[in-house]
Amino acid sequence: MYLFVCLTAEGRLIASKKDVRNLIKPYLRGAKPYNFTDFKDALRLHLNESPYPPPKFVLDAVSSWLDRGNRYPTPDLTERFRRLAAEYNGVEPSNIYPSPGGDGGIRQLFYNFLAAGSTVTINSPSYSMYEVYSAATGMRLLKVNLREEGDSWKEDLPSLYTLAAQSDLVAIDDPNNPTGSPMLEAKRELIEELSSRAKGLVLIDEAYYEFSKYTVAKMVQDFPNVIALRTMSKAFSMAAFRVGYLIADREIVDALMKVSTPFDVALPGLVAGIAALESPSYALRVADEVSRNRERLRRELLSLGLKVYQSVTNFLLVRSETDILTPLLSKGIAIRKYGKDLYRITVGTEAENRILVTSLGGILEDSRSK
Repeated sequence: MYLFVCLTAEGRLIASKKDVRNLIKPYLRGAKPYNFTDFKDALRLHLNESPYPPPKFVLDAVSSWLDRGNRYPTPDLTERFRRLAAEYNGVEPSNIYPSPGGDGGIRQLFYNFLAAGSTVTINSPSYSMYEVYSAATGMRLLKVNLREEGDSWKEDLPSLYTLAAQSDLVAIDDPNNPTGSPMLEAKRELIEELSSRAKGLVLIDEAYYEFSKYTVAKMVQDFPNVIALRTMSKAFSMAAFRVGYLIADREIVDALMKVSTPFDVALPGLVAGIAALESPSYALRVADEVSRNRERLRRELLSLGLKVYQSVTNFLLVRSETDILTPLLSKGIAIRKYGKDLYRITVGTEAENRILVTSLGGILEDSRSK
């Protein structure tokens, strides 16, 4: 852009607008944002949300604090959250770093422990935000292709170990999103091997822990470069409250606390998280109910002739040669597509799943009759 300069009647200089594009780092200019399309009026089976609202005691707790929205949350609330999260996971409060959703924890690791040119290893397929943050910060991204075996997906351990030795961060969502398959399953010998081979940090994303019921939480005390990530968006039914946390060695947590404020998690989310962790059994009931719905849904989708992979999460991955995304959306049902013929379907309530199966049955029957 050319810079034009002229004089006003009073003799003052006026310059045209400056082109700020050259102030934005090249890798950030070329990065792609999170691929997200919302459907407010659709049956939302595309974002892995809980189909159940938060319990009344969580909502009542939040409501009781809203008239203090003019004040910043006091640090004692953050410390209360840390103590409860530590108790829930059998670790120390010094091992807990609260974050605005699980994404907030991932973002802090990328922005504070890595830099442009750092090497990140992830699985493929995997949670898309790892790739988004890597691209937006100019990092080198390496991928380990998961192996499809029957009705599940497996980690390629030799490739993972090889790439981990070159990586400043290894990020493994376990269970994996979008396949729903377990990866390392918190097996101590695998975590120890990965920890020892990794050049840098090892992030185990346990967003679906309440469904899978395995965790590396206590291992962070033995393997200091291992970090577990949690979110309260899934089984705790609090996606909109944006609250999560990291479980890590206290040195890592202390470093992250230095670049944070006690106000990073907004008051409603912080209070909701405290109330939920004071009575966390409801989240396990939600996870158990969704898991039962998932297995019923899987049997019904299999009966429609679809390939449906095993899952230990709140969603199912389906393979279909027939496009099912577009016709389902035309019926007001949103799911998510991966690649050419893979579709991720969030498990809904029993009633929502019936609507999905009925609609999908009609779509597949129509496609086979053509």
